[in-house]
Parts: sequence; structure tokens; C-alpha cells
Amino acid sequence: MSVIRPRALVVIRLSKVTETTTSPERQLEECRALCDQRGYEVVGIAEDLDVSGAVDPFDRKKRPHLARWLHGERMDEDGNPIPFEVIVTYRVDRLTRSVRHLQILMAWAEDHDMLVVSATEPHFDTSLPFSAVLIALIGTVAEMELAGISERNASAARHNIKAGRYRGSTPPWGYAPSNETGEWRLVRNKDQSDIINEVARRVIEGEPLLRIAHDLTRRGIATPKDEFAKQRGREVKGREWSVTQLKRSLLSETMLGHAVSGGTAVRNDDGSPVIRSEPILSREIFDRVAVELSGRSKRGEPNTRTTSLLLRVIHCGHPCSHKQQGIECPDDCSGTCGEAVYKFNGGSHSQFPRYRCRTMTRAFKCGNRTIRVDQTDAAVEQTILSLLGSSERLERIWDAGEDHSAELADINNELVDLTSQLSVGAFRAGTPQRAKLDARIAGLAERQAQLSSQVVKPAGWRMLPTGELFGDWWSRQDIVGRNIWLRSMGVQVRFNRDGNLYIDLGDLNTLTTGLRPGPTVQGAVAAFEIMQRAGIQGIDMSGAAEMPTPAEGYMWIPLDGAWVYASEALLSAAQERRELREEKIRADWADGPGDWDED
Repeated sequence: MSVIRPRALVVIRLSKVTETTTSPERQLEECRALCDQRGYEVVGIAEDLDVSGAVDPFDRKKRPHLARWLHGERMDEDGNPIPFEVIVTYRVDRLTRSVRHLQILMAWAEDHDMLVVSATEPHFDTSLPFSAVLIALIGTVAEMELAGISERNASAARHNIKAGRYRGSTPPWGYAPSNETGEWRLVRNKDQSDIINEVARRVIEGEPLLRIAHDLTRRGIATPKDEFAKQRGREVKGREWSVTQLKRSLLSETMLGHAVSGGTAVRNDDGSPVIRSEPILSREIFDRVAVELSGRSKRGEPNTRTTSLLLRVIHCGHPCSHKQQGIECPDDCSGTCGEAVYKFNGGSHSQFPRYRCRTMTRAFKCGNRTIRVDQTDAAVEQTILSLLGSSERLERIWDAGEDHSAELADINNELVDLTSQLSVGAFRAGTPQRAKLDARIAGLAERQAQLSSQVVKPAGWRMLPTGELFGDWWSRQDIVGRNIWLRSMGVQVRFNRDGNLYIDLGDLNTLTTGLRPGPTVQGAVAAFEIMQRAGIQGIDMSGAAEMPTPAEGYMWIPLDGAWVYASEALLSAAQERRELREEKIRADWADGPGDWDED
């Protein structure tokens, strides 16, 4: 008569594969010895390596092998879950170091009539009396040990960062780990540094990040992860460059050689940044790149597929559905369709590419017509060049200045945070931690005083004349360059079914940014100033029979075939000024010299 042996699952876990004191082989050997001693049949081994003790045993993603067994996902040849009645582990902390996770696992085992046994801890056996109390106590000790390990690791990491040492993992772009001095540090990778300086130059010159990313990928320039894998003799996955990756790297203070942890620069006790290696970018270039990328995030950046001059500039100006139905527009309606307009090849009946509203590809279309791309682009360019063509371009020259405001602000914030701890009991006077806190505060205060005494000369762009006219500069730009300029200036274009094209140049002060205005735009600015003082907000010369309902406080005035959009209050004020001037003229005439001849 055969004896049914309890079936056992052996659980093995290792935080690091370099660990030797509790290697997988040793864990397995001890567990098999216990199974042989008790007559257990080993039906499976759940081995999870490089897994922290803080991980939930039921987490399929972070602890896949044990979790699959616990969820009944390990199947036999017939497709049925492999049964087991005992979980055997080398030590309780190989299951988990979390009391909460251990309690959940023990409750699960109890619900499934399953034993949990430690091969090296005789008191950890759920078949024994009072096992629940002992297990809870052992779990608490394991969790305390995990907390101690975590704190020791964090403390070592903080020390290594401040000492400028390399701590492992993928190094920042442009750097490589080196052990030439006897301890691991980061040194500049010349090839990567050259690429970074090339990318920085292209960014400053206005080239889109996506175009740069695609160029690096096509040239076979390795990403930081692939470069590190190649240096370590590991598999190179051929990752592509991305805009996010480029931007994050270029804006990181690692480019200045500073130590960075969690995306934030690490500082010494005196508040100065920890220098980890030789800088790749100068402070001047780093700041110029930051300013350029900041400006792009506000205006949006086209991609390499941009072949339309008016992409994100032109919108549908056909009346909205409310107006087409003869009903009043709600407050959030602009009165027009307002959808984006895109370029298409014009269809089989047209030899010219055309612009069309996005609704043309939807079930419900707004009803607008299409317009030719070449004619529309020409009208916009002619309008821009007739106004700005004779204006001189100004060149942005970066002045690095001398400004420690950002560093001073960080120090001020940290001092506020540290001084708030002085009233906490743990930092009472006479304790070692209070002495360390006082030293930190003193160092920061000294640095604060030093920075506060320095005269601030803000870094920024200075505009210098180039001698080049805007019209000549425009002719040198490609479609992407011209599109970037139109979008950054806020130029808006719309068209309707009647063939009317509306070009909104926005604010003239914005439009002339980076220019020394020529006579045409100077005259326009003067005319608009006169109009504004007179209460005129704009003029519509489309020849429309009627205009949309004006905003409260405004009115449309017909004048010689055009519509003048004016502020009622400013018009009234202008009228009062005219009447006062007329009264003064009449008074001056009436009170004139007595020797005037009377006819």
C-alpha cells in the first residue's frame, strides 16, 4: 500500500545575485534536506532573484515565480494547477520582510489548509502550537531588519553622492564609469560629449528636437542605455532617441558636472552644488539651451512631417452650427467652426493641393469649402512681408550675467525647513543630532550671506542689430522655420465658404519681437495707437452685410463699406475730448484780440 507524501513548494529569494551568504544553491540544499527529513515530495521551486524583501509575494510583476504558484497558474501536463500542501523556505525573510505581507500570506495558507515551514528556523512551523504568535514576532524582526538595510543603503547612497562616487546603474548621458583612481567615479565620454555639444548648438539655432532625435537614430548614435550596455558587454537593444529623453538630459544639471539625485541637484552642507565630474556644457550654453526649450514649450513645436506653412496657424472660419440653424450662440461658442485646417492633395479633380477643415473627414461636416494652398500661403506671406519686410532683424546674444538667485532661493527654503526642526524634541539642545543640525544651519547661513552680498546681474538675451532685413531672412527659411515663426508670433488665419480670408497678426509688439521696426510697421503702430485712443478696437473690411453680436460694451459702426469695432466707453470719452477742444476753440475765438477786423 503506497503512502501519500505531502507535496511541497520550495521558495527561494535573493535580493542581489552577487550575494553569497545565502546563495540559491545553499537555500535549495537546506530546503531539500528538510523535505527529505519530513517525507515531503518537492513538486516545484519558486526562485525569484534580484527581488527585494519588501515585495508582495502575490505580485505577479515584481515576484513572478512565487506569485504564479500562489495564484494557481503553474499547470501540469493535463492543464490543471499543480497542487501542493506545504511551503518550504530557507528562512522566513526569504518569503517577505514585511509584516503586513507575511500576515496576508499566512492567512492565505490557513484558508487553503497549507503548512508553511522554515528549513533553518525550527520555531517557524505553522503545524506547531502558538505558531501564529511566533510567526508574528519573527515577521516583526524581519521587517525591522529590512528597515535597517534600507536606511544603511540610503545612508551609503547619500555619502557616495556627496563624495562624487559612481553608485552603479546607467550613468548620465555624456559620462562613463571609471576605476582608474582606485574608486569608481564618472568621467567624461568624449564621443558622447561631442554629440551633446552638437545637439545643444542645433537647439540654440532653432532646430526642432524631433528632427534632431530622428537624425541621431539614423546615424546610429547609441542612447545612454545602449552605450552603457555596450560598455558592459550586454545586449544592445537599438533604442531610438526621443524628444522627451533629449529634453530631460539637456535640462539636467549633470551637464554641468553636478551630482543629481531624483532629478534634483545635490548640495553640500554650505549649499553649494556637489561637483561630480568635469562639465560637458558651459554654464552659458546650458542656460541658452534652457531658455530656448522653455520658449518652445509655450509655442509648441512642429515635427519633421510639417510640410504646410500654415499648420496650426489656419483654422476654419465657417459659421458655427448655431448660426447655420439661426439660433443664438452660447457663451463658449466663438461663432465659427474653429476646427483645425489641414493640407491635402486636392483630390482627383484638382491639380493643386488645398486646405480643408478637419470636419471634412467626419460624418457631420461644417459645410466650408476648400481653398488652394499656394494662393493662401502667398496671401499670408505677402501680408507679413509687406508689413515687416523692411524691418532689421536683431540677433539674440546671450549674456551669462552673474545671478545666484536660484541657488539662494534653494538655500533659503532649506534653512526655513531646517530651523523649523529646532523645536522638535528629537533635536533638543545637547543631542548629537542637534549638533549636526546646528552645523548644517551654520554652513548654509554662511553661504546665504555670501550669495546675498553679491550684486545680481541677471542672465538673459541681449538684442544686437545684424544689418539683415526680415525679408531676406524669411527667404532663407524652410517651411518648418517659417511655420515656427508664425506660431511663435501668434499669427492666426481663417477662411469661410464665401472665399474670404482673414489674417490676424495679433499684437504688433509681439510681432516685432527681435526686429527693429521699419517705416511700414512704424506707421501701422502709430495708426493703431491713434485708433486705440479713439476707442477703435479693429476694422473689418470684408464687405459683410452684417457683423456678429459684439461683446458687452462694444459696438459695430458701418463706415464707407467697412465695419469699425469700437469700445462704447472709449468712443464716449473721445467724443467728450473733441467737444472740449471745440469749446476751447470757440472760447478762444470769442475772447480774441479787440483789434480783429469784423466783416
